[in-house]
Formats: sequence, C-alpha cells, structure tokens
Amino acid sequence: MAGAYIIQKNREDDLHGTARLLSSALAFSGEPVNHYCITRRTLMGLVSPDKLRKGIMPVYLPGERLWAVLMGELHECEYLAEFRTSNPDVDSDPAVFARLLRTGALNTALPRLSGAFFIVLYDPEDDLLVAANDRYGLYPMYWAHTDRGFCLSGRVVGPVLAGIVDGDWDLEGIAQFLTIDDYLGETTLVSGVRAFPQATVLTRQAGTLSLRTYWHYDFAPRAQAADGRELAEELGQRFLAAVKRQALRPGRIGVTLSGGLDSRSLLAAASRLGIEVQTFTWGERDSFDRILAGKVSRLYGTRHHDCDYSHHLIPDRFDEGIRMSEGLLNYFDCHMLFHLHVLKEHADIVLNGYAGDLVLGGSYLRRAWTAPASPAELARKLFQWRNILVREGSLGNAVPGLNRLEGHRYPSRLFRAALSRMDEGLAPADMADRFFLENRVRRSTSMGTVIMREAVESAACFFDYDLLDLITSIPFSLRFGHRIYRDMLKTSLPESLKVRWQRTLLPAYAPCSLDLPAKAFLKGCGIMEQTFGWHGITSRQSPVDFSSLLRGVLRTWMDSVIYEPCPLSEEVLLPGFCERTWERHLSGENLTRLLGAIAGIRGFADLLSRARAGGVARPVDPVEVGLRE
Repeated sequence: MAGAYIIQKNREDDLHGTARLLSSALAFSGEPVNHYCITRRTLMGLVSPDKLRKGIMPVYLPGERLWAVLMGELHECEYLAEFRTSNPDVDSDPAVFARLLRTGALNTALPRLSGAFFIVLYDPEDDLLVAANDRYGLYPMYWAHTDRGFCLSGRVVGPVLAGIVDGDWDLEGIAQFLTIDDYLGETTLVSGVRAFPQATVLTRQAGTLSLRTYWHYDFAPRAQAADGRELAEELGQRFLAAVKRQALRPGRIGVTLSGGLDSRSLLAAASRLGIEVQTFTWGERDSFDRILAGKVSRLYGTRHHDCDYSHHLIPDRFDEGIRMSEGLLNYFDCHMLFHLHVLKEHADIVLNGYAGDLVLGGSYLRRAWTAPASPAELARKLFQWRNILVREGSLGNAVPGLNRLEGHRYPSRLFRAALSRMDEGLAPADMADRFFLENRVRRSTSMGTVIMREAVESAACFFDYDLLDLITSIPFSLRFGHRIYRDMLKTSLPESLKVRWQRTLLPAYAPCSLDLPAKAFLKGCGIMEQTFGWHGITSRQSPVDFSSLLRGVLRTWMDSVIYEPCPLSEEVLLPGFCERTWERHLSGENLTRLLGAIAGIRGFADLLSRARAGGVARPVDPVEVGLRE
C-alpha cells in the first residue's frame, strides 16, 4: 500500500537501518516502489504499488533543487490548467508543487489545487522541509516531534520504530475508541503521535516546526437562489465531471457495489461516460446488499464478482489487518481486508463511494439536531448518540489508571471543545455534518480506504473539490433525508433508481415522505427478530452477521484474542472486563462492536510491543536512490 516516511534526527544515527524498519512496516506484497534517499540528516522514503503510475520516489528535481515524495495525484481544474499554461516546462505533479514552493505561491494555490494527495518537499541546501495534504486529508499520515527529532509516517508506529517517541499508550485515544468507536481530532493510541490534520501545511527548518491550516468546510448556504430542479441538474453535471476526472485514466476500473445509493451512483455515472467497469460485492447469500447489488450490476451490464463473505479469513488476516489499521478502526469494520485478493486480481483503481451518503445525503443528520441549539447542547446530543460502546462514566471498569486522564481530555469534553471552535452562526445541522466530516469520516471511515490501497488505488469521487463546494453551499433542509441526492439521480441518472434501496427496501425513486415509515417498520422487525431469535428482514440488511459467527465458527479465534496473555494491552484494558464482555456475548447479548474494539486494542498492543523492541513482522530491503542531475 502507499505509505511515506520522513525522518530527521537530532543526532547521528543509522538512517539506512531506520529506512529498513520503516519500509518493512509499510510493505505488504512486493510493492514495485520501495525506495529511499538520505541527504544531510534527513531520510525520505516511499512504499507504493504505484497504481497511479507516478514512478519511483523520492525523486530529485534539479530545476528546483528539491527532493520530493508524492502520494496520490492532482486532478484537472481551472487553477492547474492556468498553471500549466504559465509553466510549460513543468511535466509532473511533484514538479508542480516544487515550482509553487519556489515561487512562493504554494500557500495560496493549495485551496484551489484539486486532488487527493500528500506531498513532501525537502531543500537540502536550506534544510527546509515542507509537507502538505489535500483539503480532506485523503492520505492519512502521522507525525511526532520531540527533542530526538521529527518523524512523519504513514504508520502510527513509525515514530516508535524511528526512535522519536517511546511508544507509550495515549489514554485519550483508548477512551475515545472504547466510548464512541472512533477518534476525534488528531488522537492516536500512541502518546506523542498525532494524525496529520487535513488541509494543512507543515514546515520544519533548523529544528523549528510550524503547522498552518489553509481551508475548512464552509457550509454557509449560497445555493438558495436556484430552484430544486436547477440545483439537482447542476449537481448531476458536477458529479459526472468528478467521476470523469478520476476514472478516465489507464488501468482497470472497479466499483465495490452495495444496495445503497453511493456505489450505484458511481456505476451509473461511469456507464453514462462510457467507462468500462467491473463490480464487486461480498456478503451472505441472502443479504440485501448482495441481492440488490446483483440487480444493479445487471441493469448496467457489468462483469460482476458476486462473492460469499470470506469470514474464514477473519482470523487469518487479523495480524495483517492490525498492521494496516493500527487500532484506529473496529476490526469488524474491516470488510475490505477479507476481500482484497478479489480486488487485486481484477482492478487497479476503485471508484470509492467514501462518505457520499454523508456529504450528499445527510445520513448522519437527525431531526433533533436541526433545531436551534448552542454548541454545548449540540455537543451533548452528538456525544449521547455516538457513545455506543462503554458509557463514559463506566470507563473505569474497563481501563486501569483512568485517573491519569485529565477531565478536559474525556471524549464528551472534546466533543464540546470541537463544536465550540466552529463558526458562529452556523446552523446546528451544518455544525454536525462538519464535525463528523472532520472527525469520524476523516479518522475512522478513511481507514477502509487505507486497507483498500493495499491492493488498489482509491478514487473518492464525492470529495471532488468542485462537487463538494456546491454540496456544502446547499441548505441542510435539502440535504436532509437524501432529498437533493435523489433529485440529482432523478434528473441525471434516473435509471439508477429502478432498483430498491437497501436503507428502506423501497424503490429508490419512492417519495422521501415514505422513508420514516419504512425505517420504523424495519426497526420494529428488528425488535421482533431479536426477541424471538428470528432470521428475517433486518438481519439481512447487513452483509454479514458477526454476532452469530462469533458464537460459531469464529469462537475459537475470539477465545484466543480474549484469553491469550497480552501484557502490554493490560496497561490500558483490564483482562476481567474483556472476559466479562465475551461471556455476555456468548450468553446472548450482541456486543460485537465492543468486541471489535477490544480486538483492535489487543492486536495493536502486539504490534506496538514489537515496535518498542525495534522489530517488524516481515523485514524488507528498500532501494536507495541518489541524485540524478
């Protein structure tokens, strides 16, 4: 998978050995790009399957006298077209960033420079390091800065392997994962290691580091003048343009197809554009995702890979999955992990419905959040909705030494702090959408993409700059309940609505007014099924029933996760709590989500223990590159 690393040490060290450690932490399956360079006391490296065909990096750009590492790519946009007209000698994406830095235009260009990327530039003459990402942080990176030096890495354990931090647990991260099942802000499970913020420029020179945010989501309504049909048509045009920008390229294109709207929208757009696409679905044979995806694939005549859910790989790929997710994702959300072999065999780039349901369909919005409310009141409501695992007041029953965590670092307080920093006058519903985009989506949802990139490259079409700028200008009343989303499909891709929608099981063209009764009916069915142990409609809405599998074929594996000695995890997770949780699940409660978080923490503890000892699972030897003037 794609992953970069940059190390700057404050003392002499074996940087070649560090390159081997970091490359080994990032490598999975013989990636063609696994290279590094050392200049002064700076180490730069990249491991990548190179599905975007960018070539070997790091690369030295002699015209700008800069070393560059790029993950991802730039997308065609007005600013890039103007830049290329003015700079006809610039022939690559890394060179674009390098020229912008040299001419002092990088900071003003970044908000307008459409793409999905993480760029690192280093000037060895001035010992200047500059790193920047796209608006949305689509390539997660992690960094640490101490008196030992600096590390920027595609892995949380990178700074531990590099000797920049010791690898102590961060109780703030533990508390977040065990309460809300995801992460806030830049927290990780390792003390001193932070996620690189979205839309940020990092600069380090002569040991001094600074970070600057260049953009944030702007939900100020600006599209009220247009009537609904005009707005839906404009959305459709921009959506088609977004898919065209990201899909018309060399390589085999795929779509992971479900019964929802996002994946069928991408397939419909690709079909309209004449792009050949293969589709992929996995799930239990009678799951609605699999049934409806099959109907959508037949509607568009794709070569469809209809796969049984590979639950037998859940134990086999546990260590590999932890290496990729590092405890930042509930293990039972790692659906992609168990089917990477299918994607790798048939696709190079996957059109990814990543968070489309949220940005265009308002899937996280609740009516209770649309009423006027202070940031503090909204924070209370959002935390109450997301505190789905251990109740915050009961964390002491799960985490030893919780008194070491200061009050302001508890998840509920962090919700309140994050919302209080948002723009005054922003509608509560827009605040909620922005909050989840900047936190849950960027930190946890994105980990599915990280896993996907072990086999293929991801194209997040819903996060096209031009498209998302329009979406965030639409009043929440139109985004709520997928109203404008379905209007867009009706005007631009109407055939996509012929197949039922997995969320309601109604035809996707059904009026929005029927959504609530349909969901209420399904909720009632769920209560009945849970009470009487039936396998009916609601149990088929998920692609796989982990709850039952854990009591059956996965029981031996989960026994090992819970009961095998794991000394490092016991610093932050009481063994008795884990055992009681497992026993309650075996007795009939559905504690799948909590068990997935426990598995994530205990699995990461083994990985962190190896990193503390300077070890990796599978050592590899990266290739050193030198100057090519």
